[in-house]
Amino acid sequence: MYDPHLHLFVDDLEVDASWNVTPTIGRPERRSHDPIMTADQPWEGRGVGMDLSILKDEATGGFRMWYRSFDYDSPTGDQVLLNYAESDDGIDWNKPNLGQIEFGGNTDNNIFHRPSLIPGCRAMESHGLIVDDVGGPERRYKIPVHHVFRDRVGDGLYAMFSPDGIAWTLHPDPIYAQAGDRHSAIKDPVSGDYWLFLRPPRYIPSRDPGATADALPYKRVVVRASSQDFLNWSDYTMALSNDVFDTRGTEFYNIAPIVYGNRYLAFVNLYDTEVERMWVTLASSLDGLHWQRPFRHERFVDLGAEGGWDDSWVNMSDSPPVREGDRMRFWFHGREEAHGVNYRTGGIGTFVLGLDRFAGLSAGRRAGWIVTDRVMAGGRRLFLNANVRNGWAKVEVRTSNGTPIPGLTLDECDEIRGDSVEHAVTWNGSPDLGATAGERVRVHIEFSYGQVFAYRFGNEARDLS
Repeated sequence: MYDPHLHLFVDDLEVDASWNVTPTIGRPERRSHDPIMTADQPWEGRGVGMDLSILKDEATGGFRMWYRSFDYDSPTGDQVLLNYAESDDGIDWNKPNLGQIEFGGNTDNNIFHRPSLIPGCRAMESHGLIVDDVGGPERRYKIPVHHVFRDRVGDGLYAMFSPDGIAWTLHPDPIYAQAGDRHSAIKDPVSGDYWLFLRPPRYIPSRDPGATADALPYKRVVVRASSQDFLNWSDYTMALSNDVFDTRGTEFYNIAPIVYGNRYLAFVNLYDTEVERMWVTLASSLDGLHWQRPFRHERFVDLGAEGGWDDSWVNMSDSPPVREGDRMRFWFHGREEAHGVNYRTGGIGTFVLGLDRFAGLSAGRRAGWIVTDRVMAGGRRLFLNANVRNGWAKVEVRTSNGTPIPGLTLDECDEIRGDSVEHAVTWNGSPDLGATAGERVRVHIEFSYGQVFAYRFGNEARDLS
């Protein structure tokens, strides 16, 4: 979903000035009240989806899911398993018999990783899946997995590789020794590097019998490391940490990062240690390291209704949304227990959101307007993502120094009305940006009674079928 010419109004990093507008976070249009997947197999215990990745198979049109299950009633080492599922529509899922790993006396299951088969391994966490051609066919599918050992010596992040997403091989050495147990990984389309967002290694006296120093106070933060081969990683750099503007108890459990438009977005699984609950907030960045959180106190994905299956904990899947026409489909995990409760239940839910509508700027009766910083006009046409069914919008294109360009002014712009993720902007009936295409420009948007979410330069409208 990387597009350097799609600009989202999720922050003000590219806004030079604005008047009479209010930042507004996107709201899911439809959300499943009941989970679309639950633990219904003996090896899954009472919880599925503690962490999950879902990808759409462009060859078949179907969906593939890699997910965790959790069973506190199983012996140590078998409480957390990695499983595989398939779907035609992303809503109704089946769990195919992979026939790979023995459990309960046979291999009739959909398990593809069982920690107890690794000598000394007692626990496991997994977050994030990448598919590319680096490393050859046998390493086409890549996933980072956290393992904990009884002697704690080998603790850290390991890499698993697969040619098809079904049969997996564990790399024998840790790729990030002693890292924390929450992480996610993406591939940066700009640099070509892999980015790993993780909890940094921390000094713990209990692992050092001769220790005389105390450990630092524990706080969940997110750091970033990079790699070109998924095996050798750089030292980490701080990416997200709570600060004095966060409410008491705020910690970042982990993030689900994606590349979207000309930005990096992160669904921050925010853990409130005061009330033992977790929900999802939104962060954005132009470089994937320095993050903005203009909606830090607003919930992008809120908890479910009290007494429901997702009323205490929700976290996003570690994969980008899948486009369905002019909507985006997301998946999330929910559960009904507090973090510290010594058992786990939970399921997987889904919701849809308007295409590119993560957040925007709203105006009311008094017209609001926005002037962007200099951006590249990367196409012959300009499209506006806006809901102005109760109002109107107009767009002006200016030179890099702010001078209105004749033929592309507000007075010449044809009024935009209605609700569309792809309003074609025209001036006196013409959509052509002319010689402006390929130049650095500023975009001036004026609108009333509505929301503006994004704008995009391109040569033609997107197929939203």
